[in-house]
Amino acid sequence: MTTAESVSRDQRQLNKILSVVSTDPVLRSHVETVQVSIENTTVALRGELPNAQAKNALFLAVRQAGVLDQISDYVRVSGSMSRTA
Repeated sequence: MTTAESVSRDQRQLNKILSVVSTDPVLRSHVETVQVSIENTTVALRGELPNAQAKNALFLAVRQAGVLDQISDYVRVSGSMSRTA
């Protein structure tokens, strides 16, 4: 595979992921706070989400877009403070 073919494949994959994320009911209001990139053969997720539900939705969206292998998770959950009773 040539470099141009590889770049084109990565761009198609990235567009598919972003499309799924932007239409997801949990994630669409957080599109501005999450960055998705493809680094070599790994999908890298960066940014901040308000809770674990949103973070799980992000992973499900990436899987729904067809990424079944390597994902690097650099997403922080901002509402992750633990509560004590």
